[in-house]
Amino acid sequence: MATTERPIEDPGLSAYVDRTLAALRAALQQGRALAEATPEVLSELTDQQNRAEAPGTMGIVLALGLCFDELDTALTPGRTLEVLSQCYEFELVRICPDPIVTRAFEERSERMRDILDCQQALLTSYTGET
Repeated sequence: MATTERPIEDPGLSAYVDRTLAALRAALQQGRALAEATPEVLSELTDQQNRAEAPGTMGIVLALGLCFDELDTALTPGRTLEVLSQCYEFELVRICPDPIVTRAFEERSERMRDILDCQQALLTSYTGET
């Protein structure tokens, strides 16, 4: 989130993202790949899903929701890919000047290439595969 091109304009969503990222960091520091999905967390996740209106916001809410242990206690490769994909989409629809994102825009966007490079580096650092 620190590298997004535009800050999240909705103060409620921005605060939710900050709280959720703090919970995820705390889980990682405790050696857990996923954070605990308490009833409060799930309630707030549902509220944010219902409120997500601005372009890209549903993507980041879904990505963060996948980082909790409600669905499964394992962070599988497929789940990791979905989190990264939702984060990519979050930024893509927010920086595209047109209401419909085109492949041409995506391919020309240095920002989107940078995100893919960063995500690839993250995956490589954890898997050792290139």
